[in-house]
Amino acid sequence: MAGTGSFETTEFRRAFHQETDLLLRQRVIMFIGIWGGLGLMSIAIGVTTLIMTAIESDKDVLQVLLQRQTLPTLVMAVVWTGVYVGALYAVLRLGLASKRMLQLSMLLIALDGITIVVMRAMGIPGAAVPIALFSHFIGCVLFPWTIRQAVIPLIVILGISTMSKLLIEGSSIGGATWALAFNIIFALPALGVCGFKHSQRVQKSTNRFLNQRYGMLRQELAYARQVHEALFPGPITTGPLQFSYRYEPMSQIGGDYLYTNHRHCKKTGSEQFSVVVLDVTGHGIPAALTVNRLHGEIDLQFAEREDVSPGEMLGVLNRYINLTLAKHSIYATAICLRIDMDRGVVQWASGGHPPAFVRGVDGTLRDLAPTAMVLGACDEEDYNPNEQEMEFAPGDSVIAYTDGAIEARDTAGAMLRIDGLRKIVASYGAESSGNDVQGLWSERILTQVGVHRGGLPPDDDTLIIEVFRPVQAAGSKRDDDPDSVLESIGAG
Repeated sequence: MAGTGSFETTEFRRAFHQETDLLLRQRVIMFIGIWGGLGLMSIAIGVTTLIMTAIESDKDVLQVLLQRQTLPTLVMAVVWTGVYVGALYAVLRLGLASKRMLQLSMLLIALDGITIVVMRAMGIPGAAVPIALFSHFIGCVLFPWTIRQAVIPLIVILGISTMSKLLIEGSSIGGATWALAFNIIFALPALGVCGFKHSQRVQKSTNRFLNQRYGMLRQELAYARQVHEALFPGPITTGPLQFSYRYEPMSQIGGDYLYTNHRHCKKTGSEQFSVVVLDVTGHGIPAALTVNRLHGEIDLQFAEREDVSPGEMLGVLNRYINLTLAKHSIYATAICLRIDMDRGVVQWASGGHPPAFVRGVDGTLRDLAPTAMVLGACDEEDYNPNEQEMEFAPGDSVIAYTDGAIEARDTAGAMLRIDGLRKIVASYGAESSGNDVQGLWSERILTQVGVHRGGLPPDDDTLIIEVFRPVQAAGSKRDDDPDSVLESIGAG
């Protein structure tokens, strides 16, 4: 199965080949138009000169054109012109494939060389191999060739020239060898230009391709983030139980996840509010894809069972991850909470997740410690969620978080750790009423984590949640703002 890298390489090659094909077509038309036009102009000037000379000398024009030295030149000129006109027709009308277009470009350069060599062998004045090599130089400058492609017409030109010297012109082997060496040296700059142009074009195409891919990726990530965060619940700002959270992914999307379920349980007759906080190993898109899979499993459990407990939910998640994700070295930590309003308790089961806090109305802190190991590390038979419960009275808050909060580092590299986070949560004195801080812990903790980092971007996804049980009637407002208190403790 091809990986992402091979896919992008294939996609780049396809785009580069399409760009090369278009450029080659344009340059072949340009070459035929300019170089072929100059050739036709030279032929026309030569023929006109012969005719004018014949007329001035009172000679028969036809006899002059059919002379032994003139007729071969005219034949070569007609053949050369026919090939160029046929090539132009093929490009404009036949819609040649890219491979044929490449072959045509090399054929035109080879044709120039063969024409010059044949004319030289026939003793026609002005026919010299450097003229053919100059045509090859123009081809190297104009056509989007690789060095290997540029060598092919050069081999044809030099081969025909060497054979002509040995077999037709009667040159010695030494003389033909020296001529060949000279022609090779003369052709080296053309190959150098060709190689440099090709490498520059590959670099520019690569940069352009990467810029386009980056722009597309940013758009896709922005849309993926919208889809990902649409799975998150909305805040609850009024009523006997209130809920808020703040989420700061390391990249566009991340592997921290939050699920809530608020319902009246018919079996027990109580109001229950359930929360699942997940932290999947890894970051970015792979972690977000894992979260989406886990979301479906959690949603299914709450849809099928109205009384699913935190311990049962933790066991289900462990089984799912162990069977489907652990073989890919993907694991997760999670804390599952259920607040029973009628009984006034919070039940929890935590699989390797950092301890949550219950902050009492008097400012005291109680830990909701981990009750089981990391999800996916063992099979269903060996996993014990060990669900527990604790009193949750009016004025209390449950504050949970992912390890991005406690692993945040300052500029010196020191982590905030659990004690630092506990200090932030404990920053209010016992004289502060519970409602003074309702709905603010998630925002203020995330702010203080940012202060601890010294304004640097996060090294991990960070999720902070608060579930709050107001003392007063829903919708009451605070008289003061805790910003100054939080700022006074700093990063701790």
